[in-house]
Amino acid sequence: MSGKKGKGKKSFRWRHFWKVTAVYFILFVAIFGMVDYYALMAFNFLWFVAASALLAVALGYVHVKKGRRDHVDEVAEELL
Repeated sequence: MSGKKGKGKKSFRWRHFWKVTAVYFILFVAIFGMVDYYALMAFNFLWFVAASALLAVALGYVHVKKGRRDHVDEVAEELL
């Protein structure tokens, strides 16, 4: 027997995923909002919101799947 007793799949924490995704979404909307503002509002802001949502979901998934613990987790727990 090898010493791998009790090792199994980590469960995906959905509640933490949605909290981290919300923090990333707020961050991306703020950044894209500033880009749109300094571009003299030449773009439709709904495109930025859609891009922010897609990026936030993708980055949130990667963040939770890898099990990282950093400042984003702290902000997510404090705000949400």
